[in-house]
Amino acid sequence: MCSSVSYGCFACKRSLAGQVFPLQIDRARYGKSGQGNEVTVRVRRMIQNNSLDFKVTNDSMGGDPNKGADKVLTISYTYRGQHHVATFKEGERCRLP
Repeated sequence: MCSSVSYGCFACKRSLAGQVFPLQIDRARYGKSGQGNEVTVRVRRMIQNNSLDFKVTNDSMGGDPNKGADKVLTISYTYRGQHHVATFKEGERCRLP
């Protein structure tokens, strides 16, 4: 249990009402136009302090699924009870929420 409930806890995004709003990664894929790799578990492991902040590269995504092609990371996620989809090009910084 978080001891910062009265002010809101940054680490768990606990609201003043005591509700917890964790960042949940529902699905993540890395590659070009529908082809590529499932990277959901890898992205989930990158969550720190209930947020994501990393550069999208072949290394950070576990390899190059489509050699020579421009790739994107597509993340379906839930935050504060709302579903979102975010897309990041190879080389961009992924920052969520």
